[in-house]
Amino acid sequence: MIAIAIAIAMAIVIAAAACGGKPPPPAQVTPPAPAIAGDAGLAESRPLDQDLPRLVLRSLVMYQDIARALADSQRDCAAATTRLGGLAATYREVVTANAKVLHDGRARQLQAALEPHGEVFDRSAQAIMQSPVMSACSQDAAFARAFDVLLEAPP
Repeated sequence: MIAIAIAIAMAIVIAAAACGGKPPPPAQVTPPAPAIAGDAGLAESRPLDQDLPRLVLRSLVMYQDIARALADSQRDCAAATTRLGGLAATYREVVTANAKVLHDGRARQLQAALEPHGEVFDRSAQAIMQSPVMSACSQDAAFARAFDVLLEAPP
């Protein structure tokens, strides 16, 4: 379960890295980057999967919020599970839109939209994947389910 969610979440990381042309930095835990300003000023008239600049910004904020939630939980699986559960509803539209873009074969367009934000995105993704709570709780069924619910697009 959690492997599928991680794979979906990392698809964007891979897409961003693929267009960067440089090897990833050495693995080290870095704190998430400061939050990117919200997208309140962006037009929301189009569906999110059709507005890639807005989707990218919302995705970056989502990853920063996930990294922050895991960092705040330290190694407490129950706390992390609760925090991830709280983020699931907030970011359901973002996860669904990202999955739709990838399903529709528009990964290259997504890569182009992500490129200017690659460094921020990479730091947030690393903070998530290398967080102490991720390694401590990945075998915890409730944590794994909360992570899956957060990052899996609905059928």
